Formats: sequence, C-alpha cells, structure tokens
Amino acid sequence: MLRLKNKSFASQIMFTVSAILLIPILVMTYDIFFSGAKDEMLLKTKEERLGTMVNATVQSLTEVLDRSNLEYNSLLSKKDINTIANAFDIIAKPLSDGNPGVRLGLYIPETNDLFVYGFLHQYRPQTPEEIKAREYRILDEASSGLVAVNATKEPLSRIAGSQGNQAFEYLMPVMQQGKLIAIAWADEQVHPVFAQSRQFSLITRYMTLLGLIFGLGTALYVIHNLAAEVQVIKNGILSMQEDSEKRLPAMPGEIGEVVQAINNMADNLKEKERLEEELRRSERLVALGRLVTGVAHELRNPLAIVKATVQVMEGEFKTQQGLREYTKVICDQVDRGNLVIKELLDFGRPCKPIVSPTELNHLLESVLIFTFPMLRQNKIELEKKFEPNLPLVNIDMDRMKQVFVNLIINAIQAMEGGGKLIIESIVKEETIEVIFTDSGTGIEPNDLSRVFDPFYTTRDDGAGLGLSISYQIIHMHMGRIWVLETSAEGTTMAVSIPKSNLLTI
Repeated sequence: MLRLKNKSFASQIMFTVSAILLIPILVMTYDIFFSGAKDEMLLKTKEERLGTMVNATVQSLTEVLDRSNLEYNSLLSKKDINTIANAFDIIAKPLSDGNPGVRLGLYIPETNDLFVYGFLHQYRPQTPEEIKAREYRILDEASSGLVAVNATKEPLSRIAGSQGNQAFEYLMPVMQQGKLIAIAWADEQVHPVFAQSRQFSLITRYMTLLGLIFGLGTALYVIHNLAAEVQVIKNGILSMQEDSEKRLPAMPGEIGEVVQAINNMADNLKEKERLEEELRRSERLVALGRLVTGVAHELRNPLAIVKATVQVMEGEFKTQQGLREYTKVICDQVDRGNLVIKELLDFGRPCKPIVSPTELNHLLESVLIFTFPMLRQNKIELEKKFEPNLPLVNIDMDRMKQVFVNLIINAIQAMEGGGKLIIESIVKEETIEVIFTDSGTGIEPNDLSRVFDPFYTTRDDGAGLGLSISYQIIHMHMGRIWVLETSAEGTTMAVSIPKSNLLTI
C-alpha cells in the first residue's frame, strides 16, 4: 500500500482499474477453459455413443446390400426399398428398444422414403395420421443435415432444433459401389438445462467480452480526463507561483470543487499578504511620522532664524550694492525648505479631519477646475466617465481633494509630451471607486511595491511624499488606494471609498 501511495496519480488509477477488470477476466478465462471444455466433453460422449449405434446400423445394412442383387446403375425398385426397410427394421428395433430416448432414422434420397424407430419423448400412443405427420416433421428437422451428408458423402454430427427443444444428431451415408443408397442417423434430445447452460455460456462470453471492452474504453477515457485535469491543475499552480494574480480555470464535478478551493485559498493568501503589507506599512509610517515630526520641528526653527536674519540684513544694508540679489536667493530657498517641512508635518502628524456628506463627482469637478490649465499646458486630453447620482459619502473634502490632485499631477508627470487622462467614478455594492488612467510610460515592476513608501520618487525634484500622504488620507477614510494596472502604455490608479465609512483620527 505504501508503494502504491508513492506512485503517480495515473499509475494508481491504472492499478485500480486493473484490479477491477481482473474479476471479469477470471470469469471469462474459467468459462473458456473449463466450462467450454466440460460442454465439449459431454457432446463428445454423445457423439461417440450415437456414432457407435449409427456405425453398427450402417455396417449391418451394408452386409445386407452386399448379399442382395441390387442394380446400382438404375433406380431402386419397390422391392429394393422393401429389402432395405426390412433390414433397417431388424437392425434398428433392438438398438432403439435398448436405448430409450434415442431415435434411429433411415432416409433414402432417391425415393424420399423415411423410416424411423424410437422416440425422443412419447407420452401416449399415436394414430396413423399422427405418425405420418411426425415423419414429415422429423424429415423437415433433419433436412439440412441430410442435404449436407448427401452433398459431402461424409459423416456429420451437430446440435439441431429450436431453443428448449434441441437434439444431438449423428448422420452417416450408406454407400455401395460409390453410390449413396441411404443416410442413417441417430439423435438424442439434449437436456434443456444443458442447452440453456450452453446458451448462457455463449451469452456470458459475449457480454463479458463487451464488458471488458467497454470497461477498458471507459477506464482509458476517465484516466485521460483525470490526467488532463490534474495536469491543468499542476500547470496552474506553477503559474500561480510565478504570478499570484493567475487562477485555475473552472472545472466540473469534484475536480471543480478542488479547483475552487485552490482559487479561494490563493485569494485568501493574497488578501492576507495585502493586509500584512498594509500593517507593516502603517507601522513604518507611524514610526517614520514620529521621526519626521521631530526633525521638521528642529529644522523649522533654524530656518525661521535664517529668514529673520536675512530680513534684518535687507533693512540695515539696503544701500549695499547687489545684496538684494543674494538675500532673494536665500529667502526663496528658506521658503522652499518651509514648504518641505510643512509636507513633512502633514505626513507625520495629520490634522483632525473635518467630515461632511460629499458627492464625489462634484468634488472631482472642483478639482478639475484648477488642474485643467495644467492639463492643457501639458497637451493632455481629458475624458470624464462619471456615473450619475452617486450616493453621498462622509469624507474630509480638503484632504480628499489633496489625494485627487496628487494623482492628477502624477499622471501629468508620467505623460511628458502629452497624452490622455481618463477619470471614472463607479458605484459598486459596498464602495464608490474613482479610477485614474493615463497613457504614460507606466511603472516598473520592481517599483510597484514601493510607490506608496515615503520619500520614494523617480523624479529629481520630488519629495516622494505625495502618494504616501494620499495613502494615509485614504486609509483614514477606511478606504483603499492601489495600482490597478500598469504597462508601457500607461497606468491605472484606483481609489475606493466605503459608502458607510467611519473615519479614524
């Protein structure tokens, strides 16, 4: 059993099918080699017994014919027929009386005369009319055998009659000087049980053979289908190892239930990995936020001192030639630093949200009013696919505007030289989704897992906080933001907001 478990799936199936088919094979083998041999032995015994009686009859008739003066070159006369009939009576009567159930017959083809002694079965004495009808019936039953012996001049043994009333016949020609004078035969009824047994054996043999052929064909068909389905599952699992988005195709029956269970397990694992990644990201963001807040506070004070010092210098040394040019550069860099510090503070310590029922389509329209000039300046075509009558959601309008602006700006930066931006709003069962699709250069596969990490950017002039802050805001709204699709032809970003969201601070 252990060895069988270690075999392949196809080998186990083949072993099982072979074990199942072994029983009909043994039955058929027994029928062929034992049951058939027994039937042949019984028939051989009958053939020898009847053949001995017929041989004795033919030899006696031949001796009588040798002593008579028959003209073999001419038709038999009535006298000749009487001579043959009297000789048959003398020979057949004691044989028939000594072997109840055996019938002896003599047929003269030239005159179509028939002589019969003995009964296969007799229940009462018969009238002359019944005896005549019996002779006609016997002649009709033996006609095919008589014709065969008349044609071949050779002895013949066979089973004749209808199902349930069969008899074993032994026929032999009576020859004189190369001429067929008569045909002698003996027949004995075959027991109905024996006849039925032979018929059953024949039917069993054919049914078993058909069963084996059908079973083998069915087994091969089932094994082929199972092996093909197992191969599909195997290839599907291997492809799932390379790409977690792939799933096994649907299949019927129990195999289909296994496939569905595997797909569900893959979905659960993917969801578990996503939740674990979000948890890790949240923990990193919390720790980073604390660090960033402290650093931002420490940087803001020196920058404030620098800016105040520059302003004093501008007042005291305003007559100094060229000083204004340098102080302007310093003030611009200080303002830029303050802007970065503000972003750091927003990231590290988000302010308390101000929640109000909001229709997202109106919010998107308001965002597009002040971002449309940027789109037109960068030669970007805008296409809006807003689903009408969106349900209201409780969100912080200003913070959500910040998310949408960040996504639009990222799309613009990805489409240098122009392109197309599609913004869609879709209502689903539990959420409302806003989807941004650009025709830019896409995101590199290695960068997908890092797009929401703080300070990660592919641009030289970016702080890398836009998507991180957007992620925090959406997470605050109990929603989700993710890269739906990306390729060399563009990127699709999706934002999902629950219809009945509960905001966290």
